[in-house]
Amino acid sequence: MSENINNDNIVGGTPQSVKKQKKSMVGQPFWVDAMVVVLLFVIAQAVATVACMAMGLRMPGVAMTTSFDAEVLENADSMQARFIAITYLVSMVIFYISMFIYQRMRGWSSKGWFNMRGCTPVRLLAGYLLIWCISIVVEPLSEALPGDQDMLGNGGWLLFSSVLLAPIFEESLFRGYMTGILRKAYGGMTAWIVPAVTFGVIHAIPSVVVSAILMGLVLGYLYLRYRSLGLVVMLHAMNNLTACFLRMMDMGDMTVSGLLSEGPWYWVLYAVCAVVLGVTFVKMYRNISGIKVENNTSIE
Repeated sequence: MSENINNDNIVGGTPQSVKKQKKSMVGQPFWVDAMVVVLLFVIAQAVATVACMAMGLRMPGVAMTTSFDAEVLENADSMQARFIAITYLVSMVIFYISMFIYQRMRGWSSKGWFNMRGCTPVRLLAGYLLIWCISIVVEPLSEALPGDQDMLGNGGWLLFSSVLLAPIFEESLFRGYMTGILRKAYGGMTAWIVPAVTFGVIHAIPSVVVSAILMGLVLGYLYLRYRSLGLVVMLHAMNNLTACFLRMMDMGDMTVSGLLSEGPWYWVLYAVCAVVLGVTFVKMYRNISGIKVENNTSIE
């Protein structure tokens, strides 16, 4: 008789536990959602570029960028940086509108998503020094790889796009949406590695890709550890501000090895940075491996 009752439950209706499981899966993020986010980012960039060109914005021509006139080169840098900044701003608006619609379609919640939790001076300093360690350790490889960042332009528009727009846009995309989705779907390890690699690859410039991946791992760990988008945005902005300052002071090509003439102090510094990075990444790996899948629809 008990067998008949059980069979009736299976054939004639859905057990309560199955109903709850189905309800918990509504809006649950999956890998395809992370792909959609990246696709929306690419589409937003393409649409913004076309829209800005239709409004009359242009990149400087070859005649300007190869001129021997200092004033013409300065105007070319400003024109280039302005085009990038405005295009980036338009693409951000398109992306956020698209993501708002997609979130509503998927039934996601993102309350308290942007917060300053865990954003202390000590953590900012530690994160900033760790990013410098990355720059020093990968410097020999970066010098060996091709790459030219002159395409970014210079001046105030460069500061606007690199120090304000890029940190907010890229961190909300890779650490906020992408990491949040993959953490809910697959746990900490996938959410740590995949966004970092994607973050590095989208930079496209070979000499920047490796350092961007490692920087992405640092920022990803901090986001997973403290659930603070504000913390990683500020670190990203600090790193970009340093790069912009060096560029604007005509020190963009300066290297630590050149500064220290690759003497014994350089190799001592290199060894210290390599050890710090090795120990830190091992600790990060151990901590993140304990983050499990979460069955809920919040992507914080």
